[in-house]
Amino acid sequence: MLPHPHLVPLLPRPASAPDCPACGSREVEASGSVWPGIHVLGAHGCRSCKLDFLQDLPVGFAVDHPMAIGMRKGELFNPTNGPAWIYAPLVRGYHDQWHQEVRMERVVNRTAQRVVVLNTLDYLYGHVLLKLYNAQYYLDKHPELGLVVIVPRMFLWLVPEGVAEVWVVDQRLGEAQRWSTSIDRFVQDQLPRYKEVFLGKGYAHPEFAVMDISRFSKVPPFRLSQFLEQPPKITFVLREDRLWIAGAGTKLMYRIARKLSPNGPLTRWFIHAQDRLVKRSMAHMRKELPTARFAVVGLGRPGGMPPGVEDLRTEKMDAGTELTWCRTYAASQVVVGVHGSNMLLPTAHAAGCVEILPYDRYGNMVQDISVRYHDRMQLFLYRFVDEFAVPRAVARHVVSMFKDFAVYKRDNLVNIFNEE
Repeated sequence: MLPHPHLVPLLPRPASAPDCPACGSREVEASGSVWPGIHVLGAHGCRSCKLDFLQDLPVGFAVDHPMAIGMRKGELFNPTNGPAWIYAPLVRGYHDQWHQEVRMERVVNRTAQRVVVLNTLDYLYGHVLLKLYNAQYYLDKHPELGLVVIVPRMFLWLVPEGVAEVWVVDQRLGEAQRWSTSIDRFVQDQLPRYKEVFLGKGYAHPEFAVMDISRFSKVPPFRLSQFLEQPPKITFVLREDRLWIAGAGTKLMYRIARKLSPNGPLTRWFIHAQDRLVKRSMAHMRKELPTARFAVVGLGRPGGMPPGVEDLRTEKMDAGTELTWCRTYAASQVVVGVHGSNMLLPTAHAAGCVEILPYDRYGNMVQDISVRYHDRMQLFLYRFVDEFAVPRAVARHVVSMFKDFAVYKRDNLVNIFNEE
């Protein structure tokens, strides 16, 4: 098989060894791999300075930020290659390895001798989902290889059909930053089963517009051709750990309240204040869109919404709830929510969104939007407002998306040069 830019050879012949991070020598030999959880590292030895070291293989965030650790002393050689939130847990985990048994299950859908392994493990929900989105590429572009996906159990329902194997990890997301000797042992036991093994790069920011979300959730997304044919439906995606807040002073008080008592009555007051912003937005929308229907989803206590609003919030998540939410997104022209991983599945299913974007998230803009379009509809259907936007401003964008849709589509999709 010819080298491929999105596959990393592992067995029987690994990818070319990196230069030694200590002396710069190219006299480096590869001796295997280590799988502690989020990272997949190659084990290497330098014949020149005798350094034995581990270095990230280019998968996940290590595509841009590979780390190298000396095996004897545990020193980090290249921290400038990445931000602290990547390298600090890696080094901390190496020095304090976790030997507690992690239950893993190997689910075999079909046998394959040549495989590509896609490791989706991460400590953040959105990171796992973004890595899992890469599965479609390997299924479609490399049918000659069986796809093996490593996933936390809570994501098992999203694994697409056609995957050869799933290695299911019974581990809370927050534990994924640990250096798990149990996960490594499980993987090392599996690798000898195959004649040839590649790693999928598992890009943290895959190409969304070519992705078919129904292959993951089994729920077809909202059809753009039905945007004006269906009664308006707007779904608010809420969370209680990152709120839509009315102003800078209120935000500061909210942070103090969460620090003092995350579940205290003052913190609950701010959550109710978010509900009031949502209800005021709905009221503004109803004035212009009298037939509009509304839904609210998210982790939190349900209740307090106006009559007729479908309140699907819950304090306990499971696959059935997520599936119900996906069906709600897919029935919505617009989803509204604060920036975060909570917007990935909503925007993959709904036609468009209005996102409330905090100032400190400008550098992450659009990373949480599962963009469905290649053309100018991106600009029309994905709106971003200030983190302190008032309900009237949010409603104005939503109303515009319905009232101006026909003209915008005609001018930018119909009355243009099209040689197809």
